[in-house]
Order: sequence, then C-alpha cells, then structure tokens
Amino acid sequence: MNVERPLRLAQAVLGLDRIVYAHYAVTHRCCLRCRSCAIWKRGDADAELSLDQIRELTRVLARLGCLQISLSGGEPTLRADLPEIVRAFQAAGIRTRVLTNGVDLTAELIDRLLAAGLRDVSFSLNSLRPDLQENLDDAGHTFERRIANLLALAERLPKNRTLPLLNTVVTPHNLDELERLVEFAERIGFYLSFIPVHLARDGDADHPAYGSDNDLRFTQESEAQVRATYQRLIEHKRRGAPILNSTAFLRRSADYLLGANAAWPCRAGRFYVSVAPDGRIGACHAFEGMRDVRYDEFAGKYADPSWRREFIRAPENCEGCLRPCWAEVSFMLTDARSLWEMARLQTRAWWPRRRVDVAAVRDWLRRSPGVA
Repeated sequence: MNVERPLRLAQAVLGLDRIVYAHYAVTHRCCLRCRSCAIWKRGDADAELSLDQIRELTRVLARLGCLQISLSGGEPTLRADLPEIVRAFQAAGIRTRVLTNGVDLTAELIDRLLAAGLRDVSFSLNSLRPDLQENLDDAGHTFERRIANLLALAERLPKNRTLPLLNTVVTPHNLDELERLVEFAERIGFYLSFIPVHLARDGDADHPAYGSDNDLRFTQESEAQVRATYQRLIEHKRRGAPILNSTAFLRRSADYLLGANAAWPCRAGRFYVSVAPDGRIGACHAFEGMRDVRYDEFAGKYADPSWRREFIRAPENCEGCLRPCWAEVSFMLTDARSLWEMARLQTRAWWPRRRVDVAAVRDWLRRSPGVA
C-alpha cells in the first residue's frame, strides 16, 4: 500500500507540510461567455507559461508537498499542449484533474489526455435543457457538442481509480433540475458537485473573476424552495446518491445562496494555492495581485516564516465564497465527518465502473422534460 499520500495529508493537518492542493488556470481564454463568470474577459495567450516553464512549476509544487492539482481556465482545452501539461504533472507525482466546459473536449483529445495519464475530469453541465444551458453559456449551438463529448468521455474513462465529476453551478434557473441531474450523473457513472453561483458583490461589472448578472441572484422569496431542495440533496447523499459535496458543504450552500456570508474555515495560502496563467502563485484566484509571486521565486519566499504569515493573511478581508475546490479541502482537513465522507468516495473510485450504455442514456435524455 502506498502510504505517501495519507502521510502527507496528516502532515498538512499538523501544519508540517502545508500546500496539498493547487488550482492552476492554464489559460484565461475561453470558448464561452458564461453569465456567471468574467475570467474569459482577460484571455491572453501571450501571458501564459510555456511547457518548459510548466515543467519547472510542477517541480516547485512537488517540493512544497502538493498532492493534487486542478487544471482549469478559462477553458484548458484551448491549449493545444494540454496533454503534455497533464503528463508533466503526472510525472512529478501530482494527481491531475482537468476542469472543462466540455464543448471542445473531442473524442480525439480525450484519447490523448488519457494516454498522458489523466484519470480525473470535472465536466461542466448546468442543465439538461438545451435552451437554458446555452443561455447560461451565452453561446449558441453548444449543448449537443457538450453532451456528445460527455458521453464519449464516459465511455473512454478507465474502469477504476477514477472519480469523474459533473460540475453544476446552481442558479435560480436550474434549482428545480438538480435532482434530475443527480439521476443523469448516476446513469453515466459520474459524481456531481453543486457549486453555488458566486456573483460580484454590489454588481461590480469589472470584477476580474465573477459575473454580475442580477438575473442569476437568489432572492428571499425563493428561501423555502432553496432550503427544501438542499435538504433533499443531503438525503439523497445519505442514501448513496453520487453527490461529491460533503454534508457540511451542502448545509452551508443554502445559506450562502440566500445572501449569508460563507462561514467555513478557509485555509487559502496554507493548504492550497492558486496559480495564474502567467505563473504567479497567490493564496486565491480572487486575490490576484495581493502578495502573489512568480512560481520560480515562490518556494524560497514561502520558506520565510514572516513572509508566509503575511501571504496566508492576504484573504482575511475576503467577501466570502463557497467554491468547492477550496471549501471541500478545508472541510476535509478540519471536519471529521467531511474527511470520512471523502475517504469513502475515494475508496469507491477503486471499484470498477459499470459500462455506460450510451444508447440508453440518449433515450433517457429524449424522454426527459424540456430536452430536445
């Protein structure tokens, strides 16, 4: 049995080995213009690290104790060298997950990524209704491509030691669809992660990361529906439904969507860091420009206790978010139940996945309400 990963996790809990997870936006470019996001506005291919620089980044993160990294964007599939990026992180001993909207994740690219060692993919899907999904994408003719690519991925993924996810951003428009998405995830052998929509406070249209579309905000009039929906999701999870989110995360999500500040033990800069396309490392992508530093200088600075203390303190005045990539790592390292729930999920990932019957899934989609 490989004891390195649990040992390094234990070290992180004790504060002996801090950075266990990293989020790396390999590009800010994107093929969509999602209404809940503003990152695509900053897309600049000239500001992205080269493959050789990324290989050095992998070595820096590995030395810091990083166990897992999520490669996202923007849209990571817009980088032609994405398979080589995956291979570089895998070679450094860092488990790699690709976060994609799936529109350009063709069968050919899937095969290249799997050949590079990729086993974990998070695939964005906010609705099974084509008109709603494309409205949220703010892009036309994306639904059929996304579903075709998702089914191709479900067919090709390894049969075990993988934890594929659907990422669903929860808005007032798809709240009534969340349970049907859980059923869909189960049919294709995926888990589902619900992400509460995060919009810029005070309608800031110039926020570097978050959208400001007030049509996506929840109001107090929807409180009863929000709380009832999340309570049912918790019950589904308890009965074994393929929901990745911890119970702690789901309980806080209803409060957060209804306007409360997220009350969870954020450990940005201590347990996890964010890497920008140009290689700057910060405590969180919402704090780009605040004590972040280039990847080739980061390890040296982080070794300085006084600098590290200030780096970890950078997000203290954060407005609060509830992003699973950060929150779930914190819950796992600070809440015993969340750790137990995640350990169970990781154990299940070793079980063989059943074969996906694509024809049956397509037939189910055709018979689903609102799906063309």
